[in-house]
Amino acid sequence: MTRARIVAIALLIALLSALTVLSPATRAAAVSGLAVTSTTVSVSSQGRSFRALLVQPVGSAPGAYPVVAFGHGFTQAPSRYDSTLRALAARGYVVIAPTSQTGLLPSHSALAKDLDAAIAWAHATQPNAHPTKDAALGHSMGGGAALLAAAANHGIDTVAVLAAAETNPSAVSAARTIAAPALLAVGSSDQVVKPATTRAMYDAKPSPATWVSINGGYHCGFLDSSSFFGLGCDKGSISRSTQLALSNTMLGDWLDATLKSGPAFSRPAGTTGEAK
Repeated sequence: MTRARIVAIALLIALLSALTVLSPATRAAAVSGLAVTSTTVSVSSQGRSFRALLVQPVGSAPGAYPVVAFGHGFTQAPSRYDSTLRALAARGYVVIAPTSQTGLLPSHSALAKDLDAAIAWAHATQPNAHPTKDAALGHSMGGGAALLAAAANHGIDTVAVLAAAETNPSAVSAARTIAAPALLAVGSSDQVVKPATTRAMYDAKPSPATWVSINGGYHCGFLDSSSFFGLGCDKGSISRSTQLALSNTMLGDWLDATLKSGPAFSRPAGTTGEAK
């Protein structure tokens, strides 16, 4: 494929992504809890520079909110996870999602480094950010990158991934070296990243780790909308709104349990799973 054709396809992806508008219902669900604000920022940390979407609670709460870095899926803009980012921020987290590596030839290791750099930047620059507590999250490619980040930086306190895809270098191999607690969640009907792919990461991860499968969930159900007018996406037996409600609650509960000494994590109804 010529460079010109790659550029043309990338521009088409950006255009189609820009045409997506979240429904009022999705936005309303996203901001329950604390009021939140969302802005695009320039991150410069650990020798890396990139743009990122920063979502956090409104108001002054010095050092109160743990930092959460979120990795996007292949060719997906962080804005496609708006409801998830806002739901986490509304529960009291400083959420930062790099907009880097959204093209057709992403570097998984670079995205992992950007997640780590985003965490460091938020700790250093955001007054409401907790000075040390943090997490790496992600979906699909970004889920694999979150595991790579946690393997490279053992200071990351917890990991939670949605339909994590295998990466280069291997997220399965990375999982073997992570001591922090990890949540690995999938949709049982995922046809893009088969549950067995993420399951291999769970099997490799030493205790503590938790596996959750959303009954009837699907790969694109973790996004607020499907890109390319649905081309390349799968479908499940539950609605997108149902899946997002489950996954957003599950992520928030996991973070509360591992970063805020909240109640022990418990799988929501409509899921199956296990822990070790």
